[in-house]
Amino acid sequence: MLNSLVHPFITLTTPLVLRSQFLIDRDLSPMTFSVVKFCTSCASLFVKLPLETVLRRGQMAVLAEPAYLQALDKTSKMETIIQPGPYNGVVGTMYTIVSDEGSRPVTVPAKSTQRGRKGKTNASEVVYKRGQGLEGLWRGWKVSWWGLVGLWTASIAGGGGEGEF
Repeated sequence: MLNSLVHPFITLTTPLVLRSQFLIDRDLSPMTFSVVKFCTSCASLFVKLPLETVLRRGQMAVLAEPAYLQALDKTSKMETIIQPGPYNGVVGTMYTIVSDEGSRPVTVPAKSTQRGRKGKTNASEVVYKRGQGLEGLWRGWKVSWWGLVGLWTASIAGGGGEGEF
């Protein structure tokens, strides 16, 4: 439900809030309205992507249950190209992605081994930490964001029509 409601809630309430709280209307200030609507779509994207990841994991967890495998006449387990990650509820799955799954490179300053040296070194080393970090929740954001930019640019170039060509 969260995945299905986030985007419509944010994008459909934006015009109402803009009109009632800030007196910004599509007809009175179209450019400001368009920019704010684009920013709202970006915010909606960054809220929806982690929820979409959790949704896909939940779907795979349900499909891998024995009852569904029996319905498909599979006796052992579902064959996938990659091993799907575990589903541990909404918050639990997000926590698992950030802190447990995979690894990510982290740059840390290297410790100086010479004592008495007055100059500071700018050397650093790469250490791999466990978990994907917050970046793991927003995997694929570039494609979606460029899609938003393309749609927004097309609406500006086309005079702001609502899907009219």
